Amino acid sequence: MRLDKLLANMGCGSRSEVKIAIKQGRVSVDGVRAKDHGLTLDPETAVVLFDDEKVVYQEVIYVMLNKPQGVISATEDKWDQTVIELLDPVDRVLQPFPVGRLDKDTEGLLLLTNDGRLAHELLSPRKH
Repeated sequence: MRLDKLLANMGCGSRSEVKIAIKQGRVSVDGVRAKDHGLTLDPETAVVLFDDEKVVYQEVIYVMLNKPQGVISATEDKWDQTVIELLDPVDRVLQPFPVGRLDKDTEGLLLLTNDGRLAHELLSPRKH
């Protein structure tokens, strides 16, 4: 995976912002200051630091949430608070979405993920 893509995917900034940070020397890979934003690395084994903080690569996210009453099961809404707004900013980076729906006045367990394959397996009528 390219270094700039990894950093952008993990919420360190946009691709262009990450490229600037790399040029400024704010990024290191395995203890060496990165100079090339196109550097290819293995996200599972490489130690990447952005502003001296370790960046841990994560491709998918799974969150079990006890949805309170008055919150809607959606990713965005102009009028009401959504379940996404209940998450920590760190958990929002990977853009999870609710798997299924609970009514606004219903509380209960709700799964949030960015794993489309799992969501399809759980929701598809063909999967029973």
